[in-house]
Amino acid sequence: MFQVLIGSEDFAELREGGYYYVDKTDFLEKFLRAPADTTLFTRPRRFGKTLFMSMLSYFFDITKAKVSHKLFDGLAVSANKKLCDQWMNKYPVIFLSLKDVGRTTYADALKKIASLVSDICLEHRYLLESQKIDEYERKKIGTLRAESADINTLTDALLILTRAMRYHHGKPAIVLIDEYDAPVAKAAENGYYREMVDFMRNFLSAGLKTNSDNLQFGILTGCLRITCKSTFSGLNHLDCFDITSGPRYADTFGFTQGEVDRILCDAGLGGKRDIFKAWYDGYRFGDLTEIYCPWSIMSYLDDLQGDADASPQAYWQNTSENALVKRLFAGKYLEMADDMADFMAGGCLVKQLRVNPTYESLDSSPDNIWTLLYMSGYLTRASRERAEAQGVSPNPGGNMLPLVIPNREIRDIFRYEVSTWFSKHVGETRENELLAAFWKADTEGVKKELEAILLEKVSSRDLPRDEAPRENFYHGLLVGYFLVAYPETYSNMEAGTGQYDIRIVDDLGKSKRAAIVEIKRTSDDREDLGVLAERGLGQIEQRRYDARLLADPKVTTLLHWSIAFCKKRCEARALVVRQVPWPHDQQY
Repeated sequence: MFQVLIGSEDFAELREGGYYYVDKTDFLEKFLRAPADTTLFTRPRRFGKTLFMSMLSYFFDITKAKVSHKLFDGLAVSANKKLCDQWMNKYPVIFLSLKDVGRTTYADALKKIASLVSDICLEHRYLLESQKIDEYERKKIGTLRAESADINTLTDALLILTRAMRYHHGKPAIVLIDEYDAPVAKAAENGYYREMVDFMRNFLSAGLKTNSDNLQFGILTGCLRITCKSTFSGLNHLDCFDITSGPRYADTFGFTQGEVDRILCDAGLGGKRDIFKAWYDGYRFGDLTEIYCPWSIMSYLDDLQGDADASPQAYWQNTSENALVKRLFAGKYLEMADDMADFMAGGCLVKQLRVNPTYESLDSSPDNIWTLLYMSGYLTRASRERAEAQGVSPNPGGNMLPLVIPNREIRDIFRYEVSTWFSKHVGETRENELLAAFWKADTEGVKKELEAILLEKVSSRDLPRDEAPRENFYHGLLVGYFLVAYPETYSNMEAGTGQYDIRIVDDLGKSKRAAIVEIKRTSDDREDLGVLAERGLGQIEQRRYDARLLADPKVTTLLHWSIAFCKKRCEARALVVRQVPWPHDQQY
C-alpha cells in the first residue's frame, strides 16, 4: 500500500511505519571513500536535509545497532557488505538539528539551544554514569542535561560530549548538525545577528576545529554558507558542496526526475507527470541536474490520496521558508520591482552572485539579494536551452549566472507577495480604478490614479536618482499592478523589430483583450511629458510590437499605451487599435 507521511523527518518512523521513502543511502558509498574533517551541504529549506541527517545518524550510531540493520534492509547501501561492516553502527554520534531555533531574542535562542543539547545528554544518559569518564567531566554533562550550564560550558558542549564519548566508547565521535545557519537567519531578522554569529563560531570551532582527537568527522547542512570571516573561521579541511557545485552530490537532496517518475508509478499517478513537473521541477543543482522539491511532491501526493482531483498548491506558502521573500517585499520591492516583473513573466536574467553572502547583508547590496534568493530556492540557474532561447549567455563568466524562477509553485508565491504588497501599500479600490481607466483608454483617469499613487505611497527616496532616462522603477511598479490582475503579463520581450516594455493579455476564454505599454522617463522638469508620451506611441507602431497580437484572431480588443514620467508627475497617451463592445458587468 502506498502511504506518505507529511511532517515526519525521522528515518526510523518512516521505515518502521512502512511509509514511502526515497532511497538516498547511495550517498554513503561516495562520501566514505575519503571523508573530510568537516563537510557542509547547503540546499534550500524543505529539500530533505533533516531526514537525510536522521538517516546518517541511524547508520553510524553505535547505540542504535539493535534497530539499524532492519531499517536499512533493502536499501542501496545494504548491498555493500564491506562498507556496512566497517561503518554501520561503529561510532558514537551527536545529531543536533537547529532548524527550530527561531526566537525573537538572543537569550531565548540560547535557551532553545541549551534545551536541544540537554536532549542529546538525555539520549546518551549513560555518559552521566560512565566510570570511564572522570567526575568533573560528568558534572559538566550534568549541567548541560539540567540546562543550568554557564555560557562557557554551553559553548563547549560539542567538545565536552565528543570527548566523553571517546572516553566511554574508545572511538571518536561523528557530529551531525542539521540547519546550522537557522539560528543566524533568525538572529538577522530580530536584531541580534552579531551575538549569534559569535556564539555559533565558538560553538562550532570547539566541536569541529580544535577537536581532532575526539572527532571522526562532522557533517553540517544549511541554507547558506555564512561568510568565512564569521562562523567558519579557521575550520580545518572544510569541504563545502552548495547548489553551484559539480555533479558529485547534486542528487543527494531533492528528488530527481527518475525518482519522481518511480514515485508516481508506485502511487498509480503516472498520468499526472506533467502537472508535477510544471509545478515542482526546475531546480538545477550542479551542472545539469534538475531537481524537484521533496516537501511539495509529498504534500501534493498526500492531497491526492484524499482527493484524486485535488489541484496542486504552492505548499511553500504555508511554511516558514518564505520568510525571506516576505522580508524582501516589505523593504526592497520597489528597488527590485523591474527585475521581479521580468522573472515572474518567465524571463531569464543574468545576475552577479556573491560566493559567501551573509544574512546580515540582505539589505545592503543587490548582489546579496539575488544570491540569497538563488541559494534559498526562489531562483535557479537557467538551462542552456532556456538561456539561449532568450538571448542570454548560459555561461557569462565570473560569478555571473543566468537565473529564472524554477516552477509554477514559486511563481505563485511571488505573485501572492506582489499582490499583498500592492494591497497593503496602494489598496484594492485604487488598483481597480486604475485598471478600469486603463481598459477604457481613459488617459486622464490613468494619469490621476498614477500621480495619486506616486504622491501618497511612494517616497522620494525610492525614485530613480540618476540623470540618465532610466524607466526601471516605473516599469516595475506598473508591471506589478498588471501581474496581480493578469498572469499573462510580460516585460522586456522581443517582438516585431525590438523589445516592448510591457505586454498584457487578459484571456477571457473565447476572446482576449490585450495592450502594449511603452514607458518613458525624464529627470528634466522642463521636458514636455505629453510629447514624450506621444513619442512612445510612435515607437510601438514603428517597431510593430503588437504584430503577434494583431495576428491572433482571439484578440478582439487591442490598445497601445505610452506613459511618460518625471518624478511624481506623468502624462499618458492611448490608441485604440481594435475594439469590441465590453460587457458592463465585467470585473477589471
